[in-house]
Amino acid sequence: MLAANKKLHLDNDFDKIFKTGRSAYGRFLGVKSLNSNKEFSRFGVILGIKIDKSAVRRHLLKRKIFNIITKIEDKLLFTRDYVIIALPPIKGASGPELENELIALLGIKK
Repeated sequence: MLAANKKLHLDNDFDKIFKTGRSAYGRFLGVKSLNSNKEFSRFGVILGIKIDKSAVRRHLLKRKIFNIITKIEDKLLFTRDYVIIALPPIKGASGPELENELIALLGIKK
């Protein structure tokens, strides 16, 4: 699990990233990012009700994404704040597909 200090919690942080950050989108996920002056990268995940009406299943998907982030966070080249946005086709995605797309969107070399 990702440490609490590496997660975005405040609405102000999310708003700042959405207003001035850069974005990239794939089939299952979208990523918005903004340079950070912290020593580490921070992440936030957004799953809307359009993904699934059940909060339990949305939380399960959110945990899958955070688990992928914990695997790949040490490979990031820059410290940035990231917001990962789930798109509706994510329900049909497998774990390796999500991991490969997130690696590609974050610009990590394998």
